[in-house]
This record gives sequence, C-alpha cells and structure tokens, in this order.
Amino acid sequence: MSDRTRGRPRSRSRSGDRRSFRDDRRGGEHRYGERGGYDQSRDPRQSFGGRDESNRPPHRSGDRYGGDRERDRSSYGGDRGYGGDRGYGGDRGYGGDRGYGGDRSGRGGYSGDRGGDRGYGDRGGYGGRGGGRGGFGGDRGGRGGGFGGRGGPPPPPRTEAEKIEVYTNYFELCSRPNWTLHQYHVDFDPPIESKRLRVGLMRQHDHLFSNVKAFDGFILYSLVKLDNNVTELQSIKQFDQKTVNIKITLTKTLSPEDRECIKLLNVVFKRCLTKSKFVEFGRERAYFDFENMHELPKYHLKVASGYKASIEVYQSKLLLCTEIAHKLINFDTVWDVMERLYRDCRPDEYKDMCMNQLVGTTVMTNYNKKTYKIDDIYWDQTPECKFQKRDGSQITFADYYYENYKIKIRNMRQPLLVSLPKEKDKNRAKNANEPVRPILLVPELCLSTGTILLKKFEKDFAMKKDLDAITKLNPQIRIDRLRKFLDKITRQPEARKDLENWQMEFSTDVVKTSATVQATITVQFKNTSSTNTERGWNNAMKDGVHLASVPLRNWIIFFMPRDEQRANMLMSELQSVSDPMGFRIDRAQMIRLPDSGRGSSAVLFASGIKEAVQSSNPQIVLCILPNTAKDVYDSIKQTCCIDLGLPSQCVTSNLINTHNMNKTKSAITKIAIQMNCKLGGEIWGVTIPMKNIMVIGIDLNKDSNKKNMSVVAFVASLNGTQENRLNCTKYFSRCQLHPTDDEFCSGLEVFMLDALYKYFERNNTYPDRIFIYRDGVSDGQFRKVEDNEISQLNAAFSKINENYNPKTTFFVVKKRGTARFFLKDNRNDFQNPPIGTAIDTGVTKNAGEFYLISQSTNQGTVSPTHFHVLKDTNELPADKLQNITYRFTHLYYNWPAQIRVPAPCHYATKLARMVGESLHRPHAPSLDDKLFYL
Repeated sequence: MSDRTRGRPRSRSRSGDRRSFRDDRRGGEHRYGERGGYDQSRDPRQSFGGRDESNRPPHRSGDRYGGDRERDRSSYGGDRGYGGDRGYGGDRGYGGDRGYGGDRSGRGGYSGDRGGDRGYGDRGGYGGRGGGRGGFGGDRGGRGGGFGGRGGPPPPPRTEAEKIEVYTNYFELCSRPNWTLHQYHVDFDPPIESKRLRVGLMRQHDHLFSNVKAFDGFILYSLVKLDNNVTELQSIKQFDQKTVNIKITLTKTLSPEDRECIKLLNVVFKRCLTKSKFVEFGRERAYFDFENMHELPKYHLKVASGYKASIEVYQSKLLLCTEIAHKLINFDTVWDVMERLYRDCRPDEYKDMCMNQLVGTTVMTNYNKKTYKIDDIYWDQTPECKFQKRDGSQITFADYYYENYKIKIRNMRQPLLVSLPKEKDKNRAKNANEPVRPILLVPELCLSTGTILLKKFEKDFAMKKDLDAITKLNPQIRIDRLRKFLDKITRQPEARKDLENWQMEFSTDVVKTSATVQATITVQFKNTSSTNTERGWNNAMKDGVHLASVPLRNWIIFFMPRDEQRANMLMSELQSVSDPMGFRIDRAQMIRLPDSGRGSSAVLFASGIKEAVQSSNPQIVLCILPNTAKDVYDSIKQTCCIDLGLPSQCVTSNLINTHNMNKTKSAITKIAIQMNCKLGGEIWGVTIPMKNIMVIGIDLNKDSNKKNMSVVAFVASLNGTQENRLNCTKYFSRCQLHPTDDEFCSGLEVFMLDALYKYFERNNTYPDRIFIYRDGVSDGQFRKVEDNEISQLNAAFSKINENYNPKTTFFVVKKRGTARFFLKDNRNDFQNPPIGTAIDTGVTKNAGEFYLISQSTNQGTVSPTHFHVLKDTNELPADKLQNITYRFTHLYYNWPAQIRVPAPCHYATKLARMVGESLHRPHAPSLDDKLFYL
C-alpha cells in the first residue's frame, strides 16, 4: 500500500485556499512562554475551573518580563501562561478561577480570579489594563477594578487578628456506619481486560450478596460472608454467550474503623455518581456530566462540567469534600483533524504535519472516557492489524472494539496513535510477567482535549469571555451547584437505595468552621510605607525609594540594527524612571549587533556578549530581542548565567512602543525594578517579629532536555538578626540536577552548610530559628521527606558545631487541594473570605496543619494554600506560625501584592524552572547572592 493511500483519506479536494501550516504550529514567535502577564506564586497543573489535570504545554522559564506560572491546578492552561508577549501569558494561564494571565507583555490579566499572575518577568510589561485584581499601575482596572482602577475603596487595615466563621465545600456524613465488612479478591478465567465487563459479569451474582456489595474490578466488599472462603462461579458474556469462570477468595474481615472502610465508602459514593449519569474522566478522576455539556459551536469546542468528591476522616468526623471541575473537549475526532491536515497540505508534508500537530497532545477515547498522551503515530498499522491479547489469542483492532464496546470502525485505512506505557504500567506488566507494550489507539475514536485546544485562540478575547461565562464561578454560584450536586445524588432512586444499604447519610448543608483573619501587614519602603495592603501596594511603590540599591555604573545594551531607536529610548527612559527609586543608572555602552537576516540571532547575541565582556567588566547586560524565539533567550541565559556568571535582562523589542509612551514607561519602570533585584538590591520589606531568623524555600522542576533529570532549587534568606526589623530581604540561591526517580531532594546538606556560612559571613552569627518551606510534595511522600531531607539538614547543623541545634520548622506547601472556603455577607450571600484568613480546625486532619488565603480576588473563588508541618522544634503557637507564613507571602519582588506561597518558596520555583527549561546546568557561583532568575 502506498503512502498516498495508507493513513489518508481515499479522496480529497484540492480546491480552496491552502492554509499555511505554520499558522497552526505555533512555533517560533508563537511558542508558549512566560513573557506576558505578571508573575505570582506557583500553583500547578489542572483543567480550567476545577483541578482536573490535562496535558499542559511546555512553558518557558526565566526572567522574561512576564508571567512565571503558578501551577494552580484550577486554571485552564495551568500556570504556565499561553503565549509570551504574543499570547495570553500569565502566571496562571487560561481560565479557571485564576484568569488568563497577562496579555502581551503585561497588559494585565483578563479578569479571572487573580487576573493572571502577571509578574515583572524579564520580557513583559507590568502595567496595562488590569483584570481581576487589575494591572499593576494599569491605565484602568479590570472588571473588579485594578489596583488604582475603578474598583471600590479597599477595606480599612485590620489592626489585630479577628475570629470569623467560614463555610466550606464539605458535607458531613451524619453517622459512622455500624457493620462488619468482608473483603474478597476476584479472579476471571479467561482474564477480562475491560473493567466494565468484569463488573457486568459479577452483577449476575448480586443475589449472593443480598445486592449489597462494592466491586472495583478486582476487590469486592460486602456485608455478606459467603459460606466458603473460596467460591467458584460462572457468568455468561451477553454478546457472544461465552462462559467466564470466576473465583472469589475471602481475604480479610474489617470493622468500620479500618482504613479500608473509608476506601469502601468512596467506592460506594463513586458508584452512586455513576448511577446518577456521571462519568469518571481524567487523571484526577473527576466525574463529569457528558450528556449536558456547554457547547461553543463558534470555536468547535465543548465544555464538560463535573465534580470531584472524596470521603475522609477530619478530626474524628467523616466529611465528603466536593469541588467543581471543567474539561475542554473538541467537537472533532483526531481523524477529522488528520483529514483536514491532508486537505490543507502537500502530500510530502502530510506526515510531518500530523506528527507536529498531534504528538505530545492529550486525547480522550469516546468509548471509555480515558485520557492518553500521544507519543507517536504508527503509519504502517491500521484497525485491520492484529494484536495479542493476554490469553495469547490474536484479534484485530476493529474486532476488539466491536467485541468489547459494540463499535464499528468506519475507516480501515487510518494509522494508529501510540501512547507509551507509564511507569505504573511497566511495573504492573513486570509483576504480571507480561511484556511491556505501547497502547495503540484508533484516531476515529479519539477526541482532543486539554490546553492544546487553546492555541488557536491565543488572542481571541471574545472566546475568553464566552469561556468565563461557563467556568468562572463566584462563591454563591459554587455553593448552590454543590448543594444541587449532592441533592441529585441522594434523590436518584438507585443511588439513594445504595446509600441506605450502606448506612450512608449526608448533611443537607456545607460544614462550618472557625477561622482567624490575620492583622494587616505594613509594607515598608525607604521613604514611605503602605498600611493598607489588602489590594497590594502599587501606589506606595510608585513613590517608594528602594530599601537598598546597587548603583549601575557599567553595563551594556545589545540590540539589532532595526532596534537602535528603541534601544536609545529604553536607555533614556531607564535613567529617568530609576532616579525616584533611589536606583542610580549611568549611561550604558550601546552595542549594535550585525543583522542576522532570516537566521537565528542566538549566536550573534552570545558571541557579542562574550566579546564585550572581555574588554569590560559589566555589572549586567540588557538584550533587546527582535522576537520571542526561545533559542535566542536560552542562548543568552546560558552564556550569562553559566559561562560568565553575569546577570542579564531580556526585553522584547515590541515592548518599547514609541506610539504608546504611557504603557511603555510603565513597563520600563518595572524593568528597572527587576534590574535592581538582579544586582542584589532590596525593594521593600515587612517587619519580622523574631531575631536571628532564616527562611528557606525548596522546590523541584523537571529538566526539559534531560527527561530523567530534575532540578533541585534551594533559596535561603541571609539577613535577619534584629527583631521587628525588615528582615529576609537578601537571598542565597543554589541548585543541582539529580535523577527524577529519586523521590526526595539530594544535596540539601551541602546547600544548607553553604547558606549557614554565608549567613555567618554577613552577620557574624548563625541563625537561631529556621523556617523551611518545601514545595512539590504529595501526601504519600511525607515520610520519605522526613527520613531523607530533614535528616540532611540536621547533618549540616552538626557539621557547623556539635552543639549547634537551631530551632526549625519544616513545612510542606501544597497548592493543589480541593478545599474552598466562603464567608457570608450582610445579605446572607456567600463571598470570598478576606485576605489573610487561616483555617486550622474542622477540615484539617492533623495538628500543625492549616490553610492560608493570602490573596484577594474580585471574580471567581479564591484557592487556599495548604501547609503541613512535618517537624517543629520552634514550639511556636499555631497562630504565630500562620502569621509568620503570611508575612513571608509579602516579600516576592516580582509582584507588588501577596502571593500564594512564602516568597523564598516561589523564588526556588523560579530558579528551578529557569535551570530546567533554559540553562540545563547549575548557574555560576558568582550569582548565588543575586535574584538573577526573576
């Protein structure tokens, strides 16, 4: 079969205009990046609106003036931001409760929960039109008013902590079940691959268990004990009348207090969701209503609404946590996309275009609603090809889908998509002594899903508004939907009967609990301060003199010939805006690079920097880039950060707009602030009510070039010897690469020792109190972190002095939780709690665990950050730990407001991301004491 017939439609039309493939590929200038929008705190991986995680596009790191992401799993494109200074940008990406992120180098976020995390970033602007919380110095506020926009007056400062009552998204299980549970293991002969079929075959024997059982495909729970420990049965497959032998083996007997019983309650409740027409979908196992999707026909998209629900024990109570999720799904199948590509390209381009368009994307199979990542396309395989089943028999793909799902494949010549097995699949195959095989999918049965669908809408703000109307839910709407969700489950006859059989009854309203609102924190500059920081301190920063500035006397600007006028304007404007900050900038050496023509300018910038540094010793270099090409940015960063140990600033040329000086001047102001940070300056501070203190942030990020390696980043404060002073404003940063398979950070002992030596060098003493914030840890890794990472830190302390034992508190920071909190206003309507709200009762499991709401929002529902204390020898009261944590959220210089995590934690995120996505090697030691990665 020829290439022209295999893997392509049999007939095609060559009429009509051909669209250029590069318009769809989003390469070059249209790549993802963090060049637009502000930066805020990292918060990871999710589908818009809920926290369902879809495949996210790669995201550029570094100091480009705009948006470093927030990994908040409730945003659409994740925290990565979509398009640099050409796209949505933004820290939080596209949708969800977190807004779109900044558009075009700091136009501000497009409404949304946080309006995008804008961030100074090295490539974007920070002002513009604010949305949500408003652009930082924008010319007008977003729909809720920007900082200085049209919004209402900020609330008055809170002089002391205040107790309030908040509502949650939890429902209480009114009483614990009172029964004895029997657990069985179920085996099928011949083996049955389909979970749906296994469940159906067991359903034929429900009478043995008095119709009270829960079966997940392998493990069966029942209140009925069978007569024998091993029971053998037979079931008939309805579609082919073949007999299947079933062996049921009793494995254990459980009481309601056992952990397995909590697992059972979740199995029963999820079965009730299925009976209520919800379908489990996605890696986070949210349940969606695919029968009532919101359609956006103008964009060939559908939005599925769903829920995540789980039952857990919280302070001796059984609570059901519920949260809303959304999923974006394409109207067209993958085969429709491939046919369209074939019509729009030359025959010799077809395969390459399919590979570029599809590989790396996430698809949903419409027969079982599962998601897979496409890793390859097998052009020589079709649905007519055979594969080997577990029992050793051979079957064609077409026959398999008809036998298991009653689906007839229409096109027998389409190639097959390849999804490589994950580690858990490899381990499962190894344990079963089976070969590890890739999963082959039929394009006709797959629908594209995830953030890849948003690429074509990078600048379509009408589409964003339409999407907002569906996915951004204010607190009142969210609570109403959660109530209706539970009511629907309990009213569905089959689900209600199941709940009654298992003695499960839920409260009709959400759980209430107490909370503490922290006193307002005053942010101080050298000449002024801001006592009203509820909506940030942009106004104070406009007139504020930096706490410490490093005079910039020797520096260089590199630019291409066409940007000479922009370079001169940037030079003069930087000098103009820096004087009021107390940041002196002398005239730079201007170096015009030769024209690169249509080739890449990466080599020109790298060689130009190296040559110039040989003849002078600049403090920093600034590069005006002609476009947003990632290779140019990475080349500059590798040259400066690794080879030369020199801070650098990258600015995209279209940021310097001579036709809109207000916007340009606002952006240049932020660039000046960032340059001072990179030289070692300090912008603002807050009082820290302790002395001899050190705060540390630790995070990991995967290396984009070395798939088996991750970057460990460690950032520690160096100043903090006096009580109630502006401490923790100078930082020491280190990183290293280690194998991704390691589930804990290595090298912390060396990092900790170096940080302590630097602290002593600066203060002539070692810190007495150390607060460590560790990001990127799941619940199942707590014990390994305790055993491996905390022990490394203790080993470093003993090497300083055998008697040196500082008081330490080790926090794990989690931003991906499903908990939400609400406050009732005077009209009895739900709204977001005030900024600074801390919750440590009612919905927490352990002592030393709390939620903190450290950001405000004008639209959508705010997401709290979850803190777990793994070790605490500081012996501070819980309210003190919460207060000190809240203070640290004010110290991130890339955003003049509070962020979701303590500043050192997010600095570590920024460093790990830059190294993992641009440098791929540790930075030079001369940059350890500078925030060069902003």
